[in-house]
Amino acid sequence: MMKTRRVLVLLLAVLFVSLCGTVFAYMFSRTGEHTYQLQPATVSCTVQESFDGDQKTSIQIQNTGTIDAYLRVRLVSYWKNADGQIIGKASVIPPFGLATDWIAGPNNTYYYKSPVAPDGTTPNLLSSAMTLAEVDEDGNRQVIEVFAEAIQSLPQSTVSTSWNVSVDSATGNITSATSP
Repeated sequence: MMKTRRVLVLLLAVLFVSLCGTVFAYMFSRTGEHTYQLQPATVSCTVQESFDGDQKTSIQIQNTGTIDAYLRVRLVSYWKNADGQIIGKASVIPPFGLATDWIAGPNNTYYYKSPVAPDGTTPNLLSSAMTLAEVDEDGNRQVIEVFAEAIQSLPQSTVSTSWNVSVDSATGNITSATSP
């Protein structure tokens, strides 16, 4: 009887292994080859600004990348002559009102507090217009150029380390910016 039981258990084990092998062979023969296309994330942005005569009235940044990103701008001022050539006349950024969702950093750099989703746009940087200096007696005019940068929002340590800013870990908002 013990021998019969062993033979029965052995037969059941062989049957189970054969059945599993058959099922796996069937599954793998029916599953076609799959090619996975890995699409790496991109981080990029573009400036959208409005200019009315001698006033900049709007500066917004659009996240043109494929992932959430923090955005910042740097304002640079210089003068051009009547021929459009840059000249060495001293220039400063004129005063303007900074909107509430932006943080002023060093060197005329401004940080939008929150990460911006792909295709999203920040609110206007300016809460009041920025008036450029009048054209001088030689026909020279002031230029304010806006340079925008984007950086991935995760991990938060990336923006903290790269841009030397503080980020509230609970909200994900930039809370302050210091000199590098």
